[in-house]
Order: sequence, then C-alpha cells, then structure tokens
Amino acid sequence: MRKLLWGFFSLANLAVCLLSAVGYFLGKLQASEYKLAFLVASLGWFVFATLWAKHSK
Repeated sequence: MRKLLWGFFSLANLAVCLLSAVGYFLGKLQASEYKLAFLVASLGWFVFATLWAKHSK
C-alpha cells in the first residue's frame, strides 16, 4: 500500500513540475511563482521517488 502511495505522490510532484513550466511558458505564472513551485515539487519528487524505489522489492 505504501509503495502505491509513494508512487502516486512522486508522479503528482512530477506533474506539478511539468505544469509549472507550462504555466510559466504560457505567461500564467510569474518567474518567482514558477521557481518556488518547481523547487518544492522537485524536492518532493526526489523524496517520494526515492521512497518508491526503496520499497520496490
């Protein structure tokens, strides 16, 4: 169950990374908002993807 949860959170953070880049490209986000969203989502992705990979056995 936890493996599924970690996978969901890691993919959700990856989606936030991609959507923040698209939002900045389309002009819907300012540079500071984009940088903050990308930073938080990137850190979340690294944490949850590591937990997901750790429990993949």
